[in-house]
Amino acid sequence: MNPKIAALCGWLMIVSLVLSLSSELLNLLPSYWAGVPIWISSLFFFPYVKPTQKKQIIILVIFGMFGLLYGTMHHLDARYFIRTLEANQTVVTMLIGVGFLRIFAADNVQTKEALPKGGHSLTKTLFGVHLFGAVLNMSSVVIVGDKLAMQRPLSPTQGLTLLRGFAICAFWSPFFAAMGMTLTSAPGSHLSTLIVYGIPVSIIALLLSAWEIRNQPDAEQCLGYPIGVQSLWMPCLLAIIVIVEHNIWPNASVLSLVALTSVTFIALWLFIKKGKQRPKIAKRHIEVGVASSAGEVVLFAAAAMLASGVASILTSLNIQLAPDHFGAVAAIITLLVLVVLAMTGMHPVTSVVLAGSILAPSVTDPNLLGLTLLMGWSLGITFSSFSGVQLSIQSRYDLQAKTLLRLNWRYVLIMFIVCAATLWLYAFQHPYL
Repeated sequence: MNPKIAALCGWLMIVSLVLSLSSELLNLLPSYWAGVPIWISSLFFFPYVKPTQKKQIIILVIFGMFGLLYGTMHHLDARYFIRTLEANQTVVTMLIGVGFLRIFAADNVQTKEALPKGGHSLTKTLFGVHLFGAVLNMSSVVIVGDKLAMQRPLSPTQGLTLLRGFAICAFWSPFFAAMGMTLTSAPGSHLSTLIVYGIPVSIIALLLSAWEIRNQPDAEQCLGYPIGVQSLWMPCLLAIIVIVEHNIWPNASVLSLVALTSVTFIALWLFIKKGKQRPKIAKRHIEVGVASSAGEVVLFAAAAMLASGVASILTSLNIQLAPDHFGAVAAIITLLVLVVLAMTGMHPVTSVVLAGSILAPSVTDPNLLGLTLLMGWSLGITFSSFSGVQLSIQSRYDLQAKTLLRLNWRYVLIMFIVCAATLWLYAFQHPYL
């Protein structure tokens, strides 16, 4: 990417972050103002987006524009255009805020220790990638994967470890993009409820993954990443802070709290640790590091247009595609559909937005829909050879898609059953559904 464009868009994203937090926490201005810098940046970012994402973004924008125009011809009001202008700004704000944590990761996660070997070290790597990924998102995969690849080419077992550790975060992490899109697509869902049900599912997924990885034929010859307890305090601390903040300010957006917590943490850490270097480090991240999220920024903006367009068409035609009752059976069927859509190459952002838009009229408990969306996101990116994390692992570490597919199908089948049982249990415990 052109350095000047990267720097310009980096500062535009900071403007959007400030406007979004000002709107959400202080009510100083309408929220759609924060979407303006996002759309401007998206226009600059688009030429640099990966070809696979670019095609999907074009389709989202075309369908979204068609829906908005159709609604306009049928005399709908301007609320759908305002929703488009907002550009999923709360999710983008979280993405940019969490991105600042890479500064901490680059300084603290890397280590000169010799890489350990064996199944036990792979298990530690799995849990370490999971906890880092819960806060740092894809950065955790790249940081750990690059460290392992410096010694020797990554084996499929190591690639599987990275993929599972990262994808399982979608079940529960408040810092993960999945949670951001879910809270937006299932309005009224509660972070605490989603985490309470998501963590047990993620523990089962981690234990199953650890058992599978340690039983791979080459497990004892594989190198792991030396992650110690001292490296994991930051993800745990930030997650606890966000949960506490949400209980103190229940009306504030969780996404805004995540962004504010992340930026505040890095500001304090730079002030304490880096002295005179802190302005230079922060400036470099804004002008260089923010551009690494270009694909996600454009995709979230396009998804906002699609959601508005779909809602506009459904309202104009008075069509209801949702079932009469969204209970356990409908949730399990939706989960299956989300996984199938992921296998076709549809990005989880798109499928989650579509599911939220279509099912909203029949949802009586948004937490059930929220759990379904999170589960669909996690299983989808684990199973689909076209998911962003899989494409990154395949291309960056020269691993074959069919190999990862072969290693994942049993896990996805078992976890689908676990997720279906969890959804049924939630519905059983809430009989008013």
